[in-house]
Amino acid sequence: MRREPDVPPERREGIPVPGQTDADRKADHEHLRDLQRARQARVAKVLVALAIAVILIVFIVSNSQPVPVDFVFVTRRPRLIWVMFACAVLGGLVGYLIGRPGKQVRLHRRREEQGKK
Repeated sequence: MRREPDVPPERREGIPVPGQTDADRKADHEHLRDLQRARQARVAKVLVALAIAVILIVFIVSNSQPVPVDFVFVTRRPRLIWVMFACAVLGGLVGYLIGRPGKQVRLHRRREEQGKK
């Protein structure tokens, strides 16, 4: 299936347009180059996302066996992938709560503003 170009027929390369200057042609070429780069970037992002999804699926399937986990008063046998997922989520949450760069920046700015007054 072939796509039509994003440029109208009267603006395609090689077809002179009455009243179009060299600067206009150059701007059109740059715009087309930018569109092509953006399209290539989207394709690259999709390919990377697909590769990550395939790796993640293989990782999940290979780590699906049950493992014993000792909680404080009880022992359970969840699948290994859920144990790793829970650890990742809890680690991310703790890191976010400890770091919270937005709060630190706001507190620093407030102190500076109070010092100026």
